Amino acid sequence: MSCRTPDGPPEVRCREIHAADLDSIADLLTAGFPNPRNHWLRALKLLSQRVVPEGFPRYGYMLETGTASIGVILLIFSLVPNSGTVRCNGSAWYVVPAFRIFAPLLLLKLLRHQVTHTNVSPSLHTLPTIEALGYRRFCDGAFAAIPVLAAGIGKTRISRVVEAMHPERFVPADDLQFLRDHESFGCLSLWCETQDKGYPFIFRRRFIKHLPLVPTAQLIYCTSLDDLVRLARPIGKYLALRGMPLMLIPANGPIPKLVGKFFGGKPMYYLGPERPQLGDLAYTEVAMFGI
Repeated sequence: MSCRTPDGPPEVRCREIHAADLDSIADLLTAGFPNPRNHWLRALKLLSQRVVPEGFPRYGYMLETGTASIGVILLIFSLVPNSGTVRCNGSAWYVVPAFRIFAPLLLLKLLRHQVTHTNVSPSLHTLPTIEALGYRRFCDGAFAAIPVLAAGIGKTRISRVVEAMHPERFVPADDLQFLRDHESFGCLSLWCETQDKGYPFIFRRRFIKHLPLVPTAQLIYCTSLDDLVRLARPIGKYLALRGMPLMLIPANGPIPKLVGKFFGGKPMYYLGPERPQLGDLAYTEVAMFGI
């Protein structure tokens, strides 16, 4: 896909990003976002190493003229856990100011993929554009919980996958690969066993604006929020012993049976056939890049 400016050349082309483009893409992202260049080089390296569903781009799309890279949108395609359908998380959309008129070309490329699309960390000034494109809100903010204050549960064993001896003996193969993938992104992947069954949980250590001095475990994945609430106390003890007394959970309001506070104003959106469940940020920019 290509287009000329109203005044003639240069010609602008929109195409898939390839490995040979990564240095110029890192330069673009560094110019467009406050993160340092090393952050984007790490992000692009993670994208280069992971398994991508067949037929979908590994990195996303870029805009270029004959002499320069001028725009980028990173895309993370993945299989939805326990579903098998494909989801696309859009990340890091930037076009240099002189060529902003061509930014819709990137969106056209994105929306040609007939899958569920998510935007889990939109800038507030982009919300009107996102909603005009048909994206629907599925999360209004986050609940900061003190999980150790939740009600107790019976005997529970919690193992971190990378520290467990022979985890393949007690973690199903699909769950194990899923958990290992997220450990490689920098997350904390846990397997929680009760007397009845086992549950995967994934967190990422971070600090939040409202409580900048308190390390927080941001929820990346759980099978359901009901499972998280029921197991919050033992998981909270495990996390607190590792320096994370708070848990940050995607939510649409206060979560019953958990002590904490809801913070609105950080919405998440989706477009497509499958509404993401709260508590599933697997294979998104939050999980992979720590955004």
